[in-house]
Amino acid sequence: MGGSCSICCRTILAGERIHGFLDGRDEKSVCELCLARAERLGWRPGDEPEPEPEGHGHEGRLRRLFHRRHRRPGAPAPASTAPAPAPPRRRPLPPPVDELGFTPFERAVARFNSSEAGRTVAGLTRTLGVPRASVGASAGAPDEVRITIAWDLSWYQWSVDIADELSPVTELGKGGEVEQLDAAAKQWNARVEQDGKLRLAGERAPSR
Repeated sequence: MGGSCSICCRTILAGERIHGFLDGRDEKSVCELCLARAERLGWRPGDEPEPEPEGHGHEGRLRRLFHRRHRRPGAPAPASTAPAPAPPRRRPLPPPVDELGFTPFERAVARFNSSEAGRTVAGLTRTLGVPRASVGASAGAPDEVRITIAWDLSWYQWSVDIADELSPVTELGKGGEVEQLDAAAKQWNARVEQDGKLRLAGERAPSR
């Protein structure tokens, strides 16, 4: 086990690849499914070298070594002149209910059903049968809704950005074992109808 993901807080599974990132000087561990969100947050990959404010290559290393050896005891190290990374812009939280009376989950489901991802699920439902489904908030991104569709031997996850109606529904990941999903993704609070449309629990399918 390798701890948990710093974004979705999901426990890292044995053998799963972990990516190291830096938020300033804080080390972060990020799973495969959250790489895009780590980049949007402005985190820097852990294997990316820091800027060298005092020159590059051999000459810069000699200059830094000279200053370290000749600095007076107790004297502060020279401040880095590298500009601090700009904080990532965050959009405000979506309202619990919009002006038409729809919740964020209902808006996300409607977007999903009209997307290419929704058509993919409809096709898989005709082949594999009716799956289980969950709709929930995406950890670390309050304006995104995570949709999980799972059959016995396969699962898929998508993200719907409800703060940007023009952004596409994006795939977060897929796998072959339902046990790979975190506990929140296995809260089966939605269903897929025979027609392949995703609906929240308690929502009635439109009459024909």
